[in-house]
Amino acid sequence: MSTSVLTNGLRFARLCGLTVSMTASLGACSFISSSGPTRHMVTSSSQVLLHNDEHGRRVAYALVYVNADTQAQMSSYDPPPLFDADLTAAPEKPILVGVGDVLSVTVFESGAGGLFIPGEAGARAGNFVQIPSQQIEEAGTIQVPYAGAVQAAGRTVEAIQAEINSRLSARALEPQAVVSVTERHANQVSVLGDVLLATRFSMDASGERVLGAIARAEGPKFPSFEMLVTVQHAGHSETALLSEIAKDPKQNIALSPGDVVYVSHEPRYFLGIGATGQTNTLAQLNRRFPFGDYNITLADGLALAGGLEDDRAEPKGIFLYRRETRANLQKIGLTVPDGIPDPVPTVYVVNFLDPGGFFLASSFWMRNHDTIYVSNAPIADITKVLNLLQNASISATNGRAASQ
Repeated sequence: MSTSVLTNGLRFARLCGLTVSMTASLGACSFISSSGPTRHMVTSSSQVLLHNDEHGRRVAYALVYVNADTQAQMSSYDPPPLFDADLTAAPEKPILVGVGDVLSVTVFESGAGGLFIPGEAGARAGNFVQIPSQQIEEAGTIQVPYAGAVQAAGRTVEAIQAEINSRLSARALEPQAVVSVTERHANQVSVLGDVLLATRFSMDASGERVLGAIARAEGPKFPSFEMLVTVQHAGHSETALLSEIAKDPKQNIALSPGDVVYVSHEPRYFLGIGATGQTNTLAQLNRRFPFGDYNITLADGLALAGGLEDDRAEPKGIFLYRRETRANLQKIGLTVPDGIPDPVPTVYVVNFLDPGGFFLASSFWMRNHDTIYVSNAPIADITKVLNLLQNASISATNGRAASQ
């Protein structure tokens, strides 16, 4: 055996020994690049109580392994925003005549010789008189001959007719007044935001509901599950998801004059970081993903993020970070000590080496602002160490060659 072969063999042995030694302490290495903590770091560092060290106070988080038992006790997806029960239960109010509306008044009499119908036969056809249409004045009144100023604003058409009849009854023959709204300018509702045509319209006598108002604005610009509808009513605001309003008739609340309907595009997002397949794309890298559907599962989220990267991902290290309510954690049997803020920072762990893990991920609902993290497999860190050593060896070889 030649000297060069022995020398190369010794070098390889020392390299392997150094690699094994370094790999054994990868968890404590800070010079090896990584997109996040290893699976061991996450699972071994969970604590319930806050404590101080030289780096300051750490965040207390709960660690939950997703299995059939915990899955059965978990709540489903995010509860969508809905209108308050007081608003949905409010009775629909009649639309009253308002200042600016144009009214038409017709008065019928039972026979000739009365106040409006001449006594001579054939002098005028018909047993009624048409009063010229008029707009309700700022004072809220209209003028009716021989009845004077009649209060119209803030009243129903039936109430206006009854007052005219009462005022004319002493002079006309069984008068019957018919009042109709020919133009509506009062009782306006505004619809704006992410709609195809922002509009302001006057409500019909039959009233108006949220979906009808949005239809007048030619509908939303984006899918209904990404649209929030805010109604400003009586000095306060209520918000609901448009798709929920469409599904639940109770959420399709009646509007009142002066209400403002604001439609906003607010899609839900999650983050997908770590050893996901999206890093292999040549397009601009974006780790923030919209749901793109009414609701998605953890499996859907991993698929959107590009799945697991074959040469990096640790299948047992699929983590989902979120802030979970204390009540939900207690449902799965986790006791949260006092002093921990609610909602509690929580890390859910799914093992994809277990074939059942795929089924669990397919029924684990994502929530807005969740973060999916896929940790590196140990072999990926070993590869990084080998690459570092190889680069160092090449640099040393090049240095010796340059000095000779």
